[in-house]
Amino acid sequence: MSTLNHIITHEDQEKNLMIFDCIKNAAELTHALRHSIKKTSEAISAINSNEKETKWTTLQKYLNEYASFINNTVKITGIQVFPITKEYYDNLSLDDLNQQLQIVIGIVYFKEALYSTAKEAFKQCLEKLLSKHNIFLNELLSLL
Repeated sequence: MSTLNHIITHEDQEKNLMIFDCIKNAAELTHALRHSIKKTSEAISAINSNEKETKWTTLQKYLNEYASFINNTVKITGIQVFPITKEYYDNLSLDDLNQQLQIVIGIVYFKEALYSTAKEAFKQCLEKLLSKHNIFLNELLSLL
């Protein structure tokens, strides 16, 4: 195993996955983030893999790139990147790593949406999707 040793911590996994699913759907509906699909292809491939090392290496690659963004938005998302030990890694299951990768995919879409040229359409679409789930994140929407 490589010396990369970070993982995501989150307050409410189900809520976070739903929020990032809404972000992804809004991005797709507004065609604002076509290149995010390309940027997340490696994470999707890792999710489809049955190899823990592949999942782990891919997760670390994304966390190295997006850790600063994740930690800068922790007050909004409840998600934070923090270092872990080898023992912690050893106890992670394939499902744990898949969940981490799913969150990373949402993060990629979120970050790309913040810099999208179709930001207003994305914001309106996201607001509608979140309200359907009774999730109101004014802090998230105010970033856009």
